[in-house]
Formats: sequence, C-alpha cells, structure tokens
Amino acid sequence: MLPEIIVHGNLRVLTSAQLAESFKTDSKTINRNFQRNQEQFELGVHYFALTGEDLKAFKGVRQNDATLKYVSVLYLWTEKGAFLHAQFSKSKQAKDVYRVLIDSYYTMLDKPQNERTQTLAISLGDYQQLESRVTTLEQRLQEVTLHSGEQLRLRKEVNKRVFELAGNEKDARRALFRAIWSAIKERYQVGSYRDVKQHELQDALRFVVQWGASNYESIN
Repeated sequence: MLPEIIVHGNLRVLTSAQLAESFKTDSKTINRNFQRNQEQFELGVHYFALTGEDLKAFKGVRQNDATLKYVSVLYLWTEKGAFLHAQFSKSKQAKDVYRVLIDSYYTMLDKPQNERTQTLAISLGDYQQLESRVTTLEQRLQEVTLHSGEQLRLRKEVNKRVFELAGNEKDARRALFRAIWSAIKERYQVGSYRDVKQHELQDALRFVVQWGASNYESIN
C-alpha cells in the first residue's frame, strides 16, 4: 500500500515515518543514517525541515498522525533524499522498495502535469477547430437574407419615411415608394428588398431614415 501523498514545495515527499515503513525499518534508523551522512544531504534538494509555524500547520491537518505528536523538527524526504537513504541502508529490500516508490509514488507528481499538458493540447486543437467553424459560420451568415420579421421592419420604416415626406399626397407617396425601394435595391445590389442581407439591416434602416427631402424634390 502506498504512503499517504504529501506535497511540499511542489514536490512529493515522505516523512521519516513513511520512509521507514516503506523500507521496513524504523524512524530511528532513518534519522541515524541521516545524522551519520548529513554532509551528503542538501536542504531543499534531498529534504525539507519543518519547524515552528510550518510544523504546527503541518500537524494541524494531520491531527490523527501519532508519529508527529512529539516531533519538534520534521524531515520531509524528496525522491533524491529517499535515494540516498536507500544507498545507506544495508537492506536489499530498501533498494527494491525505492524503485517501487519511484515508479508509483514520486513520479506520479508528474502525471497531473502531463495530463494538463495533454488537456491543453486537446483544448488547443478544439479551439482551432471551433475557430474554423466560427469563421465558416460567419461567412454563411454574411449571405443570410432578411427573415419575414426583418422585412416587415424595413417596410414599416419605409412607410414611415414616405408619410413624413409626402403626407396625404397619394401620387407623391406612390412616387416616393418607388424611389426608396429602387434606391435600396441599387445600394445593396439586390433584385428585391427581401434579398437584403441580415447584417445590412441596420444600415438599410438608417439609409431610409436619412433618405431626405432632396430625394423627394428630385422626383417632383
């Protein structure tokens, strides 16, 4: 059974008790080997030493761990630290266990990052595919003509503008209708106002509103 996973400084580490249990020895042996060969262990590379508030916080989330109760300095061993302990141990089992720890414990820290990288690659591919689809959709939308509701809106705006310019003069209104519809077809290069594109609707509405007195006078 693998030890409880502990991460410190973005590295998976083992307490002395966990390392001792894995090596089928005891914490005293682990600590003794460390004291005898301390010059070969580098702080922050092979191990971390928790004291004070850091140790208090560590104990706080592991209140049920009896091995921590009387510890005043807690050593956390990295992969490299476990390797040194395996080298200092006379037990062949310790060296065998070390290989298991590397395969199943320490190197598992890389797995989430590999998975994140893979997820990112998939996301990037999905994004590029989505971007291509959006581009295609946008191109298609450029060709979509007015639906019935939009056609009605344009007709109402034309009617409104005609009555603003011609009032109750029926002949003038007929001429204005022809003139405005003709101007719209020419402006948007369509055979009918129904063929105006949806993305051109707002421009067409503004065009009708601005179609002014000068246009009216030119047809009289």
